[in-house]
Amino acid sequence: MGQTKKRNYDRYTLDYKLQAVKLANHPGVMAKDIAESLGIHPVMLYRWGMEYKKGELRANKHMKPTPPSPKRRPGRADPAQAAKDELKQAKKRILKLGKQLAISKDEVDLLKKAERFFAEKRKRDSR
Repeated sequence: MGQTKKRNYDRYTLDYKLQAVKLANHPGVMAKDIAESLGIHPVMLYRWGMEYKKGELRANKHMKPTPPSPKRRPGRADPAQAAKDELKQAKKRILKLGKQLAISKDEVDLLKKAERFFAEKRKRDSR
């Protein structure tokens, strides 16, 4: 029996490849785990890394301007978009924590004032 040939090859943008290589180059991170999370073969990520080091990493000349279809590849997110989303969530959390801190500081100031007030009242009452 003959082998079936894959007709639709996945194509990746240059930005996608660069983000994947940068993620794989972080200390303490295994490239195998990055490749698995992106849904690509580890050898492909290794090849992109080698091309990046040599300065040969480039976009596919047949690449369409849009990223791979999310319908065809549901589990694979663009690392750049994921980083943007994570940054957006972190900024929201920072704002929320800042508001909570301001409220807490106001409460502490109010309690300090109340403590002084009642201390003065006790002094007056004990006379």
